[in-house]
Amino acid sequence: MQIFEKEISVVIPVYNSLNCIAEVVTQVTDTLIEMSVKFEIIIVDDGSSDGSWAAIKDLSVNNVFVKGFSLAKNFGQHKATLCGLSNASGRYVVTIDDDLEHKPLDIKELYHKIKDSEYDLVYGVSKNKRKSFFRRTMTAFYKFISKVENPTAGLGSSFRILKNDLVQKIVTHNNHLFFVDELVIWYTSNISFCQLDFQQSKKQSSGYGFISLLRLSSNVLMISSTLPLKIVKSLGLSMSFISFLVGTFYFLKKILFKSPAGYTSIIVSVLFSAGMIMFCIGIIGEYLGNVLMMQNQRPAFYIKDKT
Repeated sequence: MQIFEKEISVVIPVYNSLNCIAEVVTQVTDTLIEMSVKFEIIIVDDGSSDGSWAAIKDLSVNNVFVKGFSLAKNFGQHKATLCGLSNASGRYVVTIDDDLEHKPLDIKELYHKIKDSEYDLVYGVSKNKRKSFFRRTMTAFYKFISKVENPTAGLGSSFRILKNDLVQKIVTHNNHLFFVDELVIWYTSNISFCQLDFQQSKKQSSGYGFISLLRLSSNVLMISSTLPLKIVKSLGLSMSFISFLVGTFYFLKKILFKSPAGYTSIIVSVLFSAGMIMFCIGIIGEYLGNVLMMQNQRPAFYIKDKT
């Protein structure tokens, strides 16, 4: 049986959170002290531009249980989380956002649910909707994409607690296509959920804009599903069938009625076919590009500094 020096490791990915990171750490610390467990707090600065790293270094100097890591650039929340998971040593690992949308006090509920249970992972999910309609719509789209080939995907949140055994499996996937929740369902189905009251974010704006969420959804689809390639195959077969029918129609029309094919129909057919071909090539190119980057062993993140 493995012996753990720490009972809980808390991983906090940070992006431009100068105004709230100290409060997050204070609340997390108070909660863990109240729980009477040995713990560590791992803060990963994901290329912030507002002085967050300086604040993290101060927190590390003043608190022996705080470890700080600064990434060389903005790699994204999932990859910053991977950095934290890779450096966590606790029996259980909690991931929590940096904006106090998740209440640190709720760590107790997640811990009590997973401790001495068969669950490998417990998510904290929101009972209330505090995000804007636009964010809820984009998040729903992201979760829909996640569930294309696995109905259990996309149901969780970034507030979660994992057993160390599961963490060790996840961190072996150190490449640029890294998504915590997609990898989790590769290794376990022992997942549970806690309904919690989330709070209003302390950040003025989210780190995920429209383009970021769209890119994230696209990448999740690429790593978790071959659906786009299946769509390309189906479109190719459909276009071949339609082209055959259209060709047969004009051939019979030419033979039976001796009427020339129209210029407009030819142009429309050519442009439509060319557009479909380019679309299919683009999807295949996305897959090939991701394969190339994995072959080149492009890392998920690079640590510039730590404290």
